[in-house]
Amino acid sequence: MPVTTNYSITLPTVGGSKNVWGSVLNDAFTVLEQKTYDVDTTLGDVSDSATPSLAYNLTQAVTNASTALSVSNKSLNTTLTTLTSRVSALETLVGDVGTSGSVADDARTAKTTAQSAYTAATT
Repeated sequence: MPVTTNYSITLPTVGGSKNVWGSVLNDAFTVLEQKTYDVDTTLGDVSDSATPSLAYNLTQAVTNASTALSVSNKSLNTTLTTLTSRVSALETLVGDVGTSGSVADDARTAKTTAQSAYTAATT
């Protein structure tokens, strides 16, 4: 008779297990029930904080990861808000290149003057 790959549970042979398939299936269901019970026992109850069970620990890990992610996102948002505010302040301070008297326009003018002076000095 064939068996399953992972647990070697005996299966009835289609068309070849006459008068024995009922016993074979009952044995297979008994093995499946035991394997399921073993998993339930290993995991334990989600609310079992006294032991604590594996299921409880996994639930707590998910909760802790979610909390850490939330705190991280809040911190990132605060940092980005601060950075955006500082960039805006810098843009206000520096001004536009085309605005006469702005730091940006004065820097552009100084660069142009320096380039002209360099060109005059090297020719």
